[in-house]
Amino acid sequence: MTKTHREIKDPRLSDNKLADYMGASEQRKRSILQSCKYQRIAAVIQHHDARKMIADSMTSGNIDVKMLTEKLEIYEGKITDTDHEEEVKAHNIDYVKSVLSMGSPQVNGSEFTKCQSNKKVDMNGTMISFFPELLVTRTNKRNNRKIGAINFRYSKSAKLPENVAEYQSALMFGVLRDEPFEAESTPEHALCQTFDAFNGKLYQAPSNSIYLFNEMKAACAGISQQWQNIPTPKGAVL
Repeated sequence: MTKTHREIKDPRLSDNKLADYMGASEQRKRSILQSCKYQRIAAVIQHHDARKMIADSMTSGNIDVKMLTEKLEIYEGKITDTDHEEEVKAHNIDYVKSVLSMGSPQVNGSEFTKCQSNKKVDMNGTMISFFPELLVTRTNKRNNRKIGAINFRYSKSAKLPENVAEYQSALMFGVLRDEPFEAESTPEHALCQTFDAFNGKLYQAPSNSIYLFNEMKAACAGISQQWQNIPTPKGAVL
């Protein structure tokens, strides 16, 4: 019998999934955890290409529309070998076109670098992967270094719920407070930003970010405790 899912033995979520979980209904929370523990083996649609193009165009600050347009034109001419590759390409094109249709959002920060590594953060027994698209810095008038990050979110059919975006930005603030990527630097709420590529809106970390971050840590403790009891999806073959 062909296997349909792989089981993730230890509690593990991406930063996006944790933000989704925090803003979800109880029924949706169960569905999110089940999809994280039992991952489909079938190829899924990924937006890596679109996120890379957009991040490349933002390394000097706001989106460089000319650069992004040129990158999209090159990408549209990319040869695909399978129907799945063609579908992935189409979704990535839609992602970039959505961003281009909104112009350039006003982002905060003075220095922008692409994030190169996926950080693993142990939050009360649940491992959270933290991988924003861009790392952001600025130097204030007192010559203190302030840091943040930008995370991209996109759905083809709906805007990102505001409460999910706030959790996403608060997570960035909390992680960078505990593990700054620059020595002797501190995160700034305005620099921790979630960009919704559906409607072009930027969500800064709210003033109660540490409260929300502690809520996430408490939720992760609960996820860790219930992980072994998450049921297998109906019809799944492991």
